[in-house]
Amino acid sequence: MVALIGMVLALVFILIAFFGPWYSFSYSMGILGEGYADFGLTGVTAKMGDETKSISYDEAESLSTAGVDTDALGVFDHTLYITILALIFCIIALIGILMVWSNGTKMMQNVGMIGGIITFVFMLVAVIYFMISSFIEGDVGFWFSESIMGMEMSGGPGYAWYLMLVGAIIALVSSIMLFIKKPQTA
Repeated sequence: MVALIGMVLALVFILIAFFGPWYSFSYSMGILGEGYADFGLTGVTAKMGDETKSISYDEAESLSTAGVDTDALGVFDHTLYITILALIFCIIALIGILMVWSNGTKMMQNVGMIGGIITFVFMLVAVIYFMISSFIEGDVGFWFSESIMGMEMSGGPGYAWYLMLVGAIIALVSSIMLFIKKPQTA
């Protein structure tokens, strides 16, 4: 039961990660106003003053012809693909866990356990890859807060990044619970 609940939670966290922000950046320029940008796996939502705009990364790629540096957008694509793999293996693990409930075979228990471990690995790889690749060439760290000429800036991971990290731990615990559980039949 713990393994099933854990893998369902990991699945929910993965699904939220597809739509939530992986990185958030905010700024304040005194009398000129405040703003933010939330970067998800498929696009960015930015607020400047009273205007909020969302664009996909495909639309952002078209800005490269206007001189905007879009090289970092590949990190979001790669993280998206890794997250899709985590989703696939999470579903496989859930099927294995549900089959253990119905007939309790060792093979299905192993499918659930191995699927959960692979889910853990892909979720953790997505989190670490995103953290390392996003800011490996920049002057600021993954978490930062700076003040430059009266402009306050801060950035850090968004809630989707944290959910993937927590979900990875939950997937691992679920797999361990399956490893500990004795199968009902051989």
